[in-house]
Amino acid sequence: MNIEIEKKYDITEHDLKIIEQSCDFISEKEIIDEYFDTDEYILFKNYYHLRKRNDNYELKIETTDRSTWIDRSQEYETLEEINEQLKKFHINITHTIGQITIRTIRKKYSYEYKWYTVIFDIDDFELWSRYEIEILVKDDENVDGNKIIEDLRNHLWLTAPLFTQPWKAVCAAKKQNPAAYKVLLER
Repeated sequence: MNIEIEKKYDITEHDLKIIEQSCDFISEKEIIDEYFDTDEYILFKNYYHLRKRNDNYELKIETTDRSTWIDRSQEYETLEEINEQLKKFHINITHTIGQITIRTIRKKYSYEYKWYTVIFDIDDFELWSRYEIEILVKDDENVDGNKIIEDLRNHLWLTAPLFTQPWKAVCAAKKQNPAAYKVLLER
């Protein structure tokens, strides 16, 4: 299991230009995420994000440090790993149904910084655009993700403010699934 550490920012022309000029372009693609949960939304309520991304299931268990806005997610990508994590709710993947669908155009860049390969994801979602800076670490590493990301931003002269819009699933649920929207707002 890997741990993804990420922080999201508004996209500005200044930062976009630096990312495009300083980082290695990896890809641009459309991502279709279908989020799954039970009828009682047990996963959403517990910050478990079970999704099918372009035909592959993924589970992200997320925590957010509200003082730094760093998201730290445990990621599971095999059905065996996912079902093992869902056992604590006495369910498996077959007990879930599609709740929300999100389409995003994503440009992905990489940058070597210190001993990390840092990924920049530039997302264009129907309501807004943003970018995130992410690093992957092993589950046993004690890493100050905020320090690494902020040091990198200073190194590259990135200045965009933190992204403060609601999570994509909240925006999608508002239009697609009012019951899920209410659950996501209450957590």
